Amino acid sequence: MLSEVSRAESLFERTASPREKKRVQRIEDIIDTAALIFVRDGYAQFSARRVASEMGISLSNLQHYCGTTENLLLSMIRAKIEVFVTQFVAIASDTSRSPEERLVDVIEQDMEAARDPWIASFSFQSWALAEHDQAIGEHLTVIYETFCRVMAQLILEVNPQLSASRAEVFAVLIASQIEGLLFYHKHTNALKQNWKETVDTTLAMWLMMIRAG
Repeated sequence: MLSEVSRAESLFERTASPREKKRVQRIEDIIDTAALIFVRDGYAQFSARRVASEMGISLSNLQHYCGTTENLLLSMIRAKIEVFVTQFVAIASDTSRSPEERLVDVIEQDMEAARDPWIASFSFQSWALAEHDQAIGEHLTVIYETFCRVMAQLILEVNPQLSASRAEVFAVLIASQIEGLLFYHKHTNALKQNWKETVDTTLAMWLMMIRAG
């Protein structure tokens, strides 16, 4: 079954004009280049002018598609982080599978993303930027709150005896532990040789905690 995002993409491919497709491709290229610079050079060195220079286009050309540096940053974060939440929402909504299967799938995929050093660097730079940029901070908060709501709902489906507040606490603990693992794994690589055992142990611990209430 296609997700809402997949259906929208399919409709766009079938109905969009060549000009519209070219515009979307140009925006995607800008966002990819922006993300590369954001991770490579750090948030403090990031600017729309630097992205334009990297692409070999004028600043005014870039601004035609993405506006200010602030707008570009927000678009980049939406494109690179929200995609995971959209994926997790699709998994959580697949009622053809048991709640526990869906919960395990979300956790496994989130942990797999945590192994990627590029994702870890992007996440680190995003949170560092959020310390100084209120709009970015608020947007990241919304993204992570959405993830925690999805997790809390799945946890309640796994154990309906839990209170909503208890499920929310479990969801935040899971999210924060994965986020911590993301940074720890990137900077120490200590779990590389035992990654499968790490995932299995973590899943067993969380499932036991959720079932016990």
